[in-house]
Amino acid sequence: MSGLTAAALTTAHIDLGALQHNIGVLRERAAPADFMIVLKADAYGHGAVPVAQAAAACGVRNFGALDIPNALTVLAAGLPSDSAVLAWLHMPSQDFTEAVDAGIELTASTVAELDRIAGSRSSRVPVVQFKIDTGLNRNGATAETWPALMSRAAVLEAAGRIRVKGVWTHIAEASEDEDTLAMRRFDDAIAVAATHGVHFSVRHLAASSAAFRRADVRYDMVRIGGHCWGIPSFDGVTPADMGLIPVMTLVSRVTAVAERASGVRLAEIAAGFLDGIPRESRGRVSVAIRGRRVGLDREIGHSSTLVEVTGSDIAVGDEVYLFGTGEHSEQTVREWGDRTGTLGDEIVSRVGARVPRIYSGTN
Repeated sequence: MSGLTAAALTTAHIDLGALQHNIGVLRERAAPADFMIVLKADAYGHGAVPVAQAAAACGVRNFGALDIPNALTVLAAGLPSDSAVLAWLHMPSQDFTEAVDAGIELTASTVAELDRIAGSRSSRVPVVQFKIDTGLNRNGATAETWPALMSRAAVLEAAGRIRVKGVWTHIAEASEDEDTLAMRRFDDAIAVAATHGVHFSVRHLAASSAAFRRADVRYDMVRIGGHCWGIPSFDGVTPADMGLIPVMTLVSRVTAVAERASGVRLAEIAAGFLDGIPRESRGRVSVAIRGRRVGLDREIGHSSTLVEVTGSDIAVGDEVYLFGTGEHSEQTVREWGDRTGTLGDEIVSRVGARVPRIYSGTN
């Protein structure tokens, strides 16, 4: 093993068959609403291109990309011609020409943003979706600015400078009451749009949690991220409880074993903070070596981690399962998120780009 870098000894195994299984479970749950897979942050660290290809192979045609650079990456997957890729987070001075040329659907939340989309130098007519803020305060038009945005949309559509397609929002998913209030605000915004002559062919409000829980918030389409990766968004719920399978398994190796004079036996793992192990995980999560859980209770460095082990059988070269399906006694990434005060989605998204992704299992 000499000559291998620490990064080469740590690999993220992406089970695309598990992804397709999860998509099947979630599409059936959301039906008859259509289904969008959200691929922001390079598909939450899983790889936007192979994930998009696997999703398309099992019938998904709607892809959420967050921003234009990621949307262009998703399009590089060679999606079917009837696919739609949506971007919604734009720079204040964003030039939309390349995106319109590529056929990316664009979200507008302000009149100025809409005018820049309509004013692109592309020969294609931009396809536009509109976002209304219903309480999350992430982005989107406010109730006060929405009428002016709809008025301008009607003018631009009548002039053939845009094609109106959809309306959507993010909801906080903090409580059932807040989600119901967001739904009412969403309905009000759609009604206001109609008074300006603006009509939408697709409406979408629900993300992973709400889409799974409530039929009344699914509208025409749901947007799913974390659940596709087999990461539950509900407290106290395992992937198996939802019929889901974790897609990413993070595996490393033992690179050194030493016994101190005190009798304490330490093992060095070839993965650290730069590979995606949060420093907050020290003393809170465990890994699995030879089918036994070992707490991350020592030092977490940039490229390696020290753990205290028992038993003389643990040796250099042993596989270390950081998180995964639990098949090797490891915790799931949802458990890591719970124990470190964050989301499992964030843990997988932070697995370093230097960690090779190994793909398997497409149907």
